[in-house]
Amino acid sequence: MAPTTAKAATPRAKANGAGAGAGAGVKKAAGKSKGVRKTNARNAMVKMQAYFKENRSKYKHLDFKEQQKELGKQWKTSSENPKNNA
Repeated sequence: MAPTTAKAATPRAKANGAGAGAGAGVKKAAGKSKGVRKTNARNAMVKMQAYFKENRSKYKHLDFKEQQKELGKQWKTSSENPKNNA
């Protein structure tokens, strides 16, 4: 008879599909969730569009592209801009 060899137990993969290399690599710091950033950006866009709509009448004499440029310059310094409140 051939001698039997004891086999060491091998680690099995986790049931959720994470293999041996699942924990490897550089860990990223937990940051702000993307949902919060998207919401803030959406709200800022809504405020900007409302500001443009309110103030468009000041630039009736300009064509649309020029109106947008002027309104954009005003928006950057406006107190209604959320970036200026930070």
